[in-house]
Amino acid sequence: MKRKWLGLGLALAVLGGGANAARAEEITGSVRLLDNFVQDGALVRQGWLEAGATYGDWSGGHDFTAGARVAIAAKDRLEFGGRFDYLERERSQGEVLFGERLSSDISENGPGDLDLYGKLRFRTDPREWSAGLLVKLPGGDDRERLGSGRTDYEAFLATRRTRGKFAWVGNASVRLNGDARTPGEASGKTSAALGGGAIFKISYSWCFMAEARYETRRYDGGDVDFRLTPSVDFRPTENLAFRLGLAFGVADGSPNQEGIFAAVFHF
Repeated sequence: MKRKWLGLGLALAVLGGGANAARAEEITGSVRLLDNFVQDGALVRQGWLEAGATYGDWSGGHDFTAGARVAIAAKDRLEFGGRFDYLERERSQGEVLFGERLSSDISENGPGDLDLYGKLRFRTDPREWSAGLLVKLPGGDDRERLGSGRTDYEAFLATRRTRGKFAWVGNASVRLNGDARTPGEASGKTSAALGGGAIFKISYSWCFMAEARYETRRYDGGDVDFRLTPSVDFRPTENLAFRLGLAFGVADGSPNQEGIFAAVFHF
């Protein structure tokens, strides 16, 4: 009899361990795309702390940013957070920034704009659906063209469908861009964007991601932004992730290439 109960206990332990391993292999809301991070139907597990950097190569210069992102989920329905960057920017005469064609070269650095967002997940089955608002606050010096000097508002609708080791994300948004206070004083437009991508879980530690995002012009005299971004997500432990991506610009309003690196701690 003792052997019988011992055997049953071992069987249940094996089954329980297998179930936990299977759940660990599933993609959760704490695996997120890079460019479409905010506009996702899913929520992070509890909290997300990220430090990262990007380097964007433009035909007439570059943008280097180093910054931090935070995201917090609450009551299984809400997520809110923000991002702040320090920006180093160089552009050649004739390049376009905030709808202005530059009359001379620029080389500036300083704090960038601050992005704050909040979203509500209103459905979870069979797809996750969320709606939210992103607000860009003017933190960058508009005289040095590190920011537009205006507050912008973006409303979005996002969805995610997860099937074990595969998930796809889609979103649509409308953005109200204020008139730029930079020396060119270009008029802001109402831009529209579509984005999304797919996440493939290759192993317990590795995910491959591919995404795209398209946005119409934000300013009179500006250009369309359209970029494709393949990336990888490596998780040596449950609470730590390293993310590496390379974006390819497909339109004049996008960088030719942009390298992205981030280290993330989950709590």
